[in-house]
Amino acid sequence: MNSKIIWNTEIVNETLLKLRQGVDLDLGCFYMQNPELKAPNVPFQLTHEEENEFIKCSDDIEHFVETYCKFLTDKGRTLVTLREYQRDILNTLQEEIWIESLKEFGPEVKNYLLMSARQMGKCFLFDTQIVIRNTLTNSLSKITVEELYNIMNKYLKKSIKNKIIFSIKHLLYKFYEYIDKKC
Repeated sequence: MNSKIIWNTEIVNETLLKLRQGVDLDLGCFYMQNPELKAPNVPFQLTHEEENEFIKCSDDIEHFVETYCKFLTDKGRTLVTLREYQRDILNTLQEEIWIESLKEFGPEVKNYLLMSARQMGKCFLFDTQIVIRNTLTNSLSKITVEELYNIMNKYLKKSIKNKIIFSIKHLLYKFYEYIDKKC
């Protein structure tokens, strides 16, 4: 293929097919010849449908993630249906406002800190076991949610404890609100 080619989805798919068949060809549309990565500044002609999908994805982050983002699971790379709290996080991060000093749009929430472990917030009982890693010794130990709560009470400042407790109460309220709608 000519290196001055204008790429499109059909040509990329043909290139990938030939690559799987062992044909030596131009991989100019791939970053560092890696077919998993698109190279920068490659002329690419979108179809009308692809253009509409691009616009839809730029307007709807949930659609983009659920349609195109694959996650590595026990079953390999798979699409995942978002949970409600994940939708809330994505929508919060997507919201933009006009920033007069910059004369352009920017994030509405500028300082967003999210600390969340895998499947965080799935336990509500004090006797639920959780695993904690000691970062100094790299050892693991199990404690209950109640023990964690007592440690927080003992060692954290009141303002930080109040913020954490408020967050937990808010999460529980949203959970009960969700359950109430389902019942």
